[in-house]
Amino acid sequence: MNKRESCRAIVFVDSKLVTMKRVKDGRLYYTFPGGGLEGGEQQKDCVVRECIEEFGIIVEPVKRIYIYENDKTKQYFYLCNYVSGVVGSGVGEEFQEDRNKGEYEPTLMDIKDIPSLPLMPPEIAAAVAEDAVDLYENYNKPERLFVVE
Repeated sequence: MNKRESCRAIVFVDSKLVTMKRVKDGRLYYTFPGGGLEGGEQQKDCVVRECIEEFGIIVEPVKRIYIYENDKTKQYFYLCNYVSGVVGSGVGEEFQEDRNKGEYEPTLMDIKDIPSLPLMPPEIAAAVAEDAVDLYENYNKPERLFVVE
C-alpha cells in the first residue's frame, strides 16, 4: 500500500501558531497547515500552495524539521517564515459549501495552549510545544523523525 505523502507548515503570526480548527463527525481537533503532494510537486512548493489555499497567507519554507510516519501517511513538517497575507482569507476547497467534510476555521493558537488542545498529530504537537522558543526565534536543531506503529 502506498502511503499518502503530505507537507505541513509550522508558521507563527504575531507570535501565535497558525492552525486549522476542525470539527468533523462531532470531533473537535486542530491541524497544521498543509495537504497532499500533487504529482511532481516539490515539498516546499506544496507547503506554500497549501498555506495560500487554506489560510490566505504567503510563507517561506526555511527548513524541514520533523517527519511523521504511520501505516497510512508520511508527513513532512517545515518551519516557515510568515511573509504576508491575512490569516483566514484562504479560498481552498475546504471552504466550498458542498464539501461536506466538516467545519474548517483558520485559527491562531497561543503557544502556551498547545499542550492542552487536540493538535494533530499529538507527537508533533508535543515536539512543537517543547521546541517553541527555538522554533520561534531561531531553529537550529537537527531534523527529527517520528514513526508511529
